Amino acid sequence: MQNETILLSDLLNGLVELNAAGDKLSPQHFTPPPQKEFGLTAVNGEVHETLPMEQYLSDNRLGSSTFAAIQKSELALRYEMQNKGNGENKPYYQTGTAVHSYIEAWSAGISLDDYLSTLQVMPTFNRGTTDGVVAEIDFYSNLLSVNFNATMPDKIADKKALADRLRKECEKKHNFVSDKDAAVIAGIAAELQRRHNETGLLDWLRFAKSEWTFMYKHFKVRPDLLCDGLIVSVKTCAQLDNAHKDAKFKYGLKEAFYRYVLERVTGKKHDTVFLFFETVAPYQSRLIYVSPETAAFYDLEVERYIAQVTKCIETNTFRGYDAGLKYGCEII
Repeated sequence: MQNETILLSDLLNGLVELNAAGDKLSPQHFTPPPQKEFGLTAVNGEVHETLPMEQYLSDNRLGSSTFAAIQKSELALRYEMQNKGNGENKPYYQTGTAVHSYIEAWSAGISLDDYLSTLQVMPTFNRGTTDGVVAEIDFYSNLLSVNFNATMPDKIADKKALADRLRKECEKKHNFVSDKDAAVIAGIAAELQRRHNETGLLDWLRFAKSEWTFMYKHFKVRPDLLCDGLIVSVKTCAQLDNAHKDAKFKYGLKEAFYRYVLERVTGKKHDTVFLFFETVAPYQSRLIYVSPETAAFYDLEVERYIAQVTKCIETNTFRGYDAGLKYGCEII
């Protein structure tokens, strides 16, 4: 049974290989990259070692999430292109971002205590009550060394608006993480140390490059971690037994898009592994290697979509807007 195979793979250092033939799982084919420094040069497109995230996000090229909308329709792609970056800004690192940020620090040899010292743990505030909003205002006010007690607004809506303004000021000076995610990071730190002590399987991550940006024609990627010929995608999940399904069916096309751009820019073939962490105790991890069969399937899909997206962009034609309707539909 499949679950029994997954448990067996846990005994074999937690390595699972995705195989396109019937979801067979095998721990036999992954070879870790060499534990040494490596270089990257661009034969096409651009490589940026230190491009700030703000500049990456503001660049008009398509990233993996926007590109993936083509799976739905050209209309969906146009919508994502027009609305990227318009989502709500969270008041703190989301779980996946917080975990990735720590993995980046860990791979650079930064201790957990030193990393946590760069974060500001945000308590959970109840915005449904006046006391909760006032507590949030007090929290931000203390960080900014200001006092609003004498000028505190009367209405709860105005209090929330004040809290939002203070948060934005605090975000200029602090990286916030929720108290829940602070516990997750501590658990993952212990898991990384366990795997280092027992197997050394992940030690090659210390030579990974983090947050490098690659641009090719209309497209851009920024891998979580990049080793020599290997893309490492850091993911979180509530139940580790479902990680292999997410890796294959939820992220398959996006990771193939990463490979497409990287291989065009560097001229070098890249494989993909997922490093999954549970977000609940005991915060177990699993390294999932995308087999050549599965990678080849999604690589063909990406090439087909790349041609379609390129045509849409270069002709400014997206099926669904053929009728000339402003929203691609008629609103009555």
